[in-house]
Amino acid sequence: MCIILRIALATALIGAGSASAQIVDMRRATCNDFIVFKRDTTFAITVWLDAYYFDEDDPPIIDFDKIKKKAAKLTVYCNQNPTHPLTTAAEPI
Repeated sequence: MCIILRIALATALIGAGSASAQIVDMRRATCNDFIVFKRDTTFAITVWLDAYYFDEDDPPIIDFDKIKKKAAKLTVYCNQNPTHPLTTAAEPI
């Protein structure tokens, strides 16, 4: 299952383009960081977060509509709480 998620994340990161290559330390990323990133980067981060909080018993399915909805919820939360750690903000979402 992890291999499928890693492939999806790699695909999303490649789609972001090498010209905008970034390194995001998820241990230190805040909601404000998430807000200012480009759309491709926020999508890649949302895919990563979805995989990070993936339940081992969940089927290995990538639902891009659900990921977009999670990204929208995370954006709303982050706009209201820009200083919160991103991983903390994403946990309930």
